[in-house]
Amino acid sequence: MILIFCETKDGKLKKSAYELSCLAYRLGKELKEEVSAWVISGAEGEDFFYLKNFGVSEIYLYEDKNLLNFSLTAYAKLLSSLIDEKKPSLVLFSHSSQGRDLAPYLSARYSSPCLTDIVSLEIKEGKILAKKPIFAGKVNQDLEITGKSPLFFSIRPKAITITECAKTEPRIVPMPVSELDFRIKVREILAEVRSLIDVTEAEVIVSGGRGMKGPENFVLLEELAQVLKGAVGASRAAVDAGWRDHSAQVGQTGKTVAPTLYIACGISGAIQHLVGMINSKVIVAINKDPEANIFKVCDYGIVGDLFTIVPLLTEELKKVL
Repeated sequence: MILIFCETKDGKLKKSAYELSCLAYRLGKELKEEVSAWVISGAEGEDFFYLKNFGVSEIYLYEDKNLLNFSLTAYAKLLSSLIDEKKPSLVLFSHSSQGRDLAPYLSARYSSPCLTDIVSLEIKEGKILAKKPIFAGKVNQDLEITGKSPLFFSIRPKAITITECAKTEPRIVPMPVSELDFRIKVREILAEVRSLIDVTEAEVIVSGGRGMKGPENFVLLEELAQVLKGAVGASRAAVDAGWRDHSAQVGQTGKTVAPTLYIACGISGAIQHLVGMINSKVIVAINKDPEANIFKVCDYGIVGDLFTIVPLLTEELKKVL
């Protein structure tokens, strides 16, 4: 069995759940093993039936309001019990804040191998092979994984393309929740109210860098993002200057994204930023410096003043859309 940890938000599965399902299904075909999902929710499980299009055979569902806020110790205890009972060969997580906590914690408990932040996982001639970016994404390292089961992996978000792979009728198995270990417990989450969607979930991202010259000018990007139904991102320089919140930062020390369209405005293209967005399907760069590094990776480049170009682009897209 291959076990995937499906994260939820507001009773709905995150996109990473479908990414893991697609990957696990392909691996399961090679290993001749079924795919099972591990889900925690405080809402009814209607949304989880969408996994039927992604080759999932069983959904182990834990419903308890005390589990809605992530707790490393509580989640790990529940998942350990399931691993002990089902003995999966592989356990897959998204390389999110939760996955980065759980995967190494559990691998240490089982003295099993753990690979984090990988972008590719496959079976070739009976060998388990992974690809992991190193040196700030400048190089991909090819690795062969050996060791006793279960093997633990965290997969970089957006590294796997979501495609419906197999129709199933997943059996939802309600799981008992008792004697939770809350040595580490989140007491409260203070969520910031945002009008735009999160960059990790967006299909279109409009990002600004040092060239925006100040926080007040990001309204230009917000207007463009609103027309495109996208999110507003930022480079580290813009975040360090206090112009945008860290939650919008794209790059090595921020978030990794791979939208359909990425528009970089006033961003020079430092390697630390590029590793966070280089897998975007289409990259558009707007910068007045024709030698900016961002032009080496973009699909479309516009050399000019972003304060002139972005408003014109917004107005034209309003007409077209």
